Amino acid sequence: MRFKEIVKQNKTIRKTGKILKIYREFLGDAHGFSSSYIESAEEKENYKYSILLLVHSLEKGMCMPMPRPFGGGKIEKLIACITNYQGNTDDFEYRMAIAALFSWKEFYEKHGWDNDKLYLKVNDFLASYTKPEIVVGSKKYVSEKFSNDEVNNFEHVLLTRHSVRNFETRELRKSDIDFAIKCFQEAPTACNRQMCKVILVKSEEVKQLLDETIIGISGFNKDAVNYFIVTYDLAAFAYSGERQQGLFNAGLCAMNFINGLHARRIGSCCLQWSNKHTEDLKVRKALKLQDSERIAVVIAAGYYLEETVIPCSVRKDQKEIYKEV
Repeated sequence: MRFKEIVKQNKTIRKTGKILKIYREFLGDAHGFSSSYIESAEEKENYKYSILLLVHSLEKGMCMPMPRPFGGGKIEKLIACITNYQGNTDDFEYRMAIAALFSWKEFYEKHGWDNDKLYLKVNDFLASYTKPEIVVGSKKYVSEKFSNDEVNNFEHVLLTRHSVRNFETRELRKSDIDFAIKCFQEAPTACNRQMCKVILVKSEEVKQLLDETIIGISGFNKDAVNYFIVTYDLAAFAYSGERQQGLFNAGLCAMNFINGLHARRIGSCCLQWSNKHTEDLKVRKALKLQDSERIAVVIAAGYYLEETVIPCSVRKDQKEIYKEV
């Protein structure tokens, strides 16, 4: 009897093999996280996510109802990030960092704290910089009163979307894609770190690779499918407690994105990226992702057919998924 057949017939050996594979995949995740998180990124002189995290913290300080002098260690670190920055001075993060210091300085001046030692240090540091044209700091938010039509339209978009697997064979309009991307950008991310991206696959070679790699797409009309890939960057995260934040934030962005597609009459289906590390690495290389970038989900999309058939996908009763404690 062959070894594989023995394994298949022995429940204990089969289960042990599955458990070992689970540990192997999780160890791979741990290695990827530990070699890419913020501190590791800083060691490689990548300060982009450190800047976003620091700026968000300073912005929150400027939103306090009863503000007091703040920001000591964070201001010092932000100055160090600017000083040691290795990228282009036109980079969004670099300009954001300088704009944040200007906003913090103006905030201190507004509250009469311009004799503070830290203020004087920032003032001297900024003497050689011009304030970038980028809005950083705090702003007033007035709660909007939506009309019944606006509420109904929003409700209609959310409650009429269903996953579909067959689409029209016509090219997606750029204006429709741009709208969905705008929805993607408006999704909340942890401390505004904006670590998620969306990629539209145009390459036939990469599309073929996805066709061969993605699990559960046998029922699709692959000639009509547009593949969007949502990624997240491990370099955005600061410590082990954030190890799941990539998938969580990517999920928020992906949900906004598919609702945006639906609003433009583009159907979609989220395809779970439940692949082994070897398969994942092969696709990431084909997409030319950074070492720290990971795939969260692949979205199949295309304009709705006039009529199609979908699973009922009945939902649980509300009392089964909601409780008060």
